[in-house]
Amino acid sequence: MTRARIPSAFYKPDDEYNGMGRKPVVLDVLGSDWETSVLPDNAKFVFHVNPSSLDINYGKTVSRIQTMGGYIEQVWGHDTTEISMSIKTGAFIRINSGLSAVTNPDMGGTRRDSIAYDKYQDLLALFHSNGALYGENGQIVRHGIISLYFDQVTYLGWFTTFTVAESAEKPYSFDLTANFTVHKEKHIGLLPSEKLGRG
Repeated sequence: MTRARIPSAFYKPDDEYNGMGRKPVVLDVLGSDWETSVLPDNAKFVFHVNPSSLDINYGKTVSRIQTMGGYIEQVWGHDTTEISMSIKTGAFIRINSGLSAVTNPDMGGTRRDSIAYDKYQDLLALFHSNGALYGENGQIVRHGIISLYFDQVTYLGWFTTFTVAESAEKPYSFDLTANFTVHKEKHIGLLPSEKLGRG
């Protein structure tokens, strides 16, 4: 039986080009060549609601040494880029009963029947697998990488933390935070001189 659910803000990864003026943040899993998606196009992850903040933290590795003549500063290049995301699941809403904070299935439907909860579970599964591909025996057979795409930039890397906050004051949604370490970034449609020095 198919349950009627409140629709998501985004339906598919290419919603950026549907003329509605909204750009989804898209997560994908790439294979060991770090180029080929292992997910079908319709299975790439788009958030129920885009992250409320997406902070990209660039840095440089610098060491300073004190000598008798003063300080010597050595710049070693780019430090690891980190992306911090603050995410709201959106409300756990079911069409027939509205907002739901119910966790007991004997009560006739729970928050798990909402699309917001489904999307939360999908994101948690992406964090747990973190680009690894598993065989039938549960062992890792190939190491892939996570692709995070937004606004013409693709960041390749891995999740490092994922936090879920549930509070009595907000019983109909979760607040999530995630950190993503970038190994490589690709800028689409820019000249090499316009790129931000990663690649």
